[in-house]
Amino acid sequence: MNPISKEDARNILKKNLPNLPEREDHEAAILKRLYPLLQGKSKIITYAPDLRYEVDVLPIIESSPLPRPTGFIEARHSAKWYFPRMNAEKKLRFLRPFSFEKNELGLFEPIGDEEISVEEADLILVPALGFNEKGYRLGRGGGYYDRILNSESLQKKTVGLSFSKLFPVPFLAENHDLKIGKMITETQIHSFLD
Repeated sequence: MNPISKEDARNILKKNLPNLPEREDHEAAILKRLYPLLQGKSKIITYAPDLRYEVDVLPIIESSPLPRPTGFIEARHSAKWYFPRMNAEKKLRFLRPFSFEKNELGLFEPIGDEEISVEEADLILVPALGFNEKGYRLGRGGGYYDRILNSESLQKKTVGLSFSKLFPVPFLAENHDLKIGKMITETQIHSFLD
């Protein structure tokens, strides 16, 4: 398969992700594969998903102020969960929310006082449109996660979530792109930095 540009890959994924057949069933299977990786972790960075494009992780978060139906998941994890918020300098901060508000892009951001650094987190769930065969993440193009997770020790703590029908995405990664530690689909767990 010939590599495509990141922009072309984004366009293809944005067209196909909202229309995936059996998406809710696949998300439930992804969360069931993720749950064992959460065991023993007490501080986890996650994200409030854009439900059109990203796997919904909220059903497993016990303290989520954005409740989701949980009939398809056996358990919720009681770690301290932290969510990204963009500061005035366009850098990500990770806050433990007591509520959420929508930002200018229509995405939910946390309101809270307790903050964590990526170094303090036990595990980091990263949002993505997709991943290539080597574990490089394709985000929306802002580079926020690429900049903050810029060392292999941090990248080993990262987990991405995607769908097997859309993995791998044959895009050419650039030097600054984030390589994740693990990526989970509904069918398996892929390890890239072990």
